[in-house]
Amino acid sequence: MKTLRRAALAALLLAPVALVKPASAQLTPEGTVITNTATASWTDANNNTYANVTASASVTVGYLANPDVASPATVTPASPSTGNELPFTITNSGNGVDSVTVATTAGTGVTITGYKLGSTTYPTLAALNAALAVTSVPANGTVTVTVVYTVAPGRGGQTTPVTLTATSRRVTTTSDASTTNVIPPVAGGAGTTVEGGASSNATVYRLPSNGTGYSATYTLTNTGNASDTYSLVPASSNGAVVTLGTMTGTGVSGGQVTIPAGGSVTITVNYTVSQVPAGSTSNITLTSTSGNNSAVTTTGTVTVIVIRAALTMTKQAFRDNQTTAVSGTVLPGEYIWYRITVTNAGGAAAATVAVSDPLPSQVTYVSTATDAAGWTITETSGTVSASLTGTLAPAASRYFWIRVRVK
Repeated sequence: MKTLRRAALAALLLAPVALVKPASAQLTPEGTVITNTATASWTDANNNTYANVTASASVTVGYLANPDVASPATVTPASPSTGNELPFTITNSGNGVDSVTVATTAGTGVTITGYKLGSTTYPTLAALNAALAVTSVPANGTVTVTVVYTVAPGRGGQTTPVTLTATSRRVTTTSDASTTNVIPPVAGGAGTTVEGGASSNATVYRLPSNGTGYSATYTLTNTGNASDTYSLVPASSNGAVVTLGTMTGTGVSGGQVTIPAGGSVTITVNYTVSQVPAGSTSNITLTSTSGNNSAVTTTGTVTVIVIRAALTMTKQAFRDNQTTAVSGTVLPGEYIWYRITVTNAGGAAAATVAVSDPLPSQVTYVSTATDAAGWTITETSGTVSASLTGTLAPAASRYFWIRVRVK
């Protein structure tokens, strides 16, 4: 019996202590002494009275680290551009003074060139962290780190994530991160006006048509001093990617258009995109030749880059607390959770996302849970089916849980 009691006591002493953060935003400050005093009173058989006795127990509140990082969901700098600034606000939501170490990552096309802390600029992450090491942040206080970055050419319409992770220096296992998607607007270069006013060499990003038609627009201006009739020749540099259709515009007929001096005409070239891999490219050009002077030609170019949605999926088993990953074995009768995560690794939004999970025969379905609204989940004969309402944006992830019991 003593052996059993000792084993039970040892198990209690070795069991992990769960720290639960209070629901209120105001935490009990570190160092607070909490004293609990109880009072006992009594009498005897002859109703004699006695002085009360008291007993007290005191505990001291320790430090709970809780860095919280926030940043804009998206920013839209030009491509190319330099000297862009992206603020990340780090709040010390813990219950005492702390400082942080930060780490940053940026995707293709974005280069981090420096950091700002207050009015001081730091050229490297190491220099920034040295300054943060001596920057104490009180409970509920904030510090803002501004990331300075450049955007490469040709990034219009593409999403690039920039992430900053802040780690407590006092509790280095506690951190938080925020990601901002950098999405430069589509723009063109210098030259003939195309695509609704952008300069020539405009770039557009298109899904394979699958029945949907697209159009490239060009504005042809007569800069001469007399009316002129222009010959128009549209072309696709890669017929396997883009198939040209009709060419339309006010006064356009038989591949020609007449424009008065100083006038302009908008010309539309319709096209479709084939079922080709993401990143496939074709240039749609419209070349005009002056009837008054055949040596005068202008060319507008619209570059079509094919984009697609591309889902990846991961599945991981967790203990019943939904935080501890399963490593080693599980026991009959044990409850576990499967977390299934879908991520759009492509350049276009994914629609009608659906997941089917036939559960193994060695487990019994119990329930499901979701990360947020939008999931519709059913279970039939041991197969869990989940569908996601709306679309999954590029670089976005969603997940849901399945709880089962091991037979």
